[in-house]
Amino acid sequence: MKPIFNLKNPRHMQILREELKRAKQILIEGYSADEIWQSMPDNDRNTVLYVAKATNPEELIKMSWDAIPADVQDLIDLSDYELARDNKDGRTNLRGISSLMSRDERSKKFINKFLYKIKRNSMNDITVKQSYQLSSALNNYLNSGTPSAGASSYDSGKANYLDMLRKQTNSGLD
Repeated sequence: MKPIFNLKNPRHMQILREELKRAKQILIEGYSADEIWQSMPDNDRNTVLYVAKATNPEELIKMSWDAIPADVQDLIDLSDYELARDNKDGRTNLRGISSLMSRDERSKKFINKFLYKIKRNSMNDITVKQSYQLSSALNNYLNSGTPSAGASSYDSGKANYLDMLRKQTNSGLD
């Protein structure tokens, strides 16, 4: 009988390195399906159970993660519901949002409206995806108070470039 894993096979060693790297990343990130499931509202639980084609989603919604049968757990993808506080990129977004919040009073109101809209109690309860959405929306909101900051810098840069080309002798733009 041939062994499944061979230490001398370079392909097997590469697969082992990749799997160890993935496992280390999971341990570092603190990914916990129990915590994610517990923090999810019922409508999100219902959605993932529907996608997983669970036979009795009404019963499973109220169960703890460990009480859900393993074959159903394997079909459920919780990656979209990973909390921002448990993910490196999510924590970066949360720090940026907190920084903006400390600098501008309007941002606190904006964040509270966002949390109310997504039915979360605090910024520690938002997912990684929601942290990206909040960060982007907050930056857009705060920049909208300044007179078209993005457009003016682009337009002035474009005008300066065209002026430089016009001053050249044979540009053809005169």
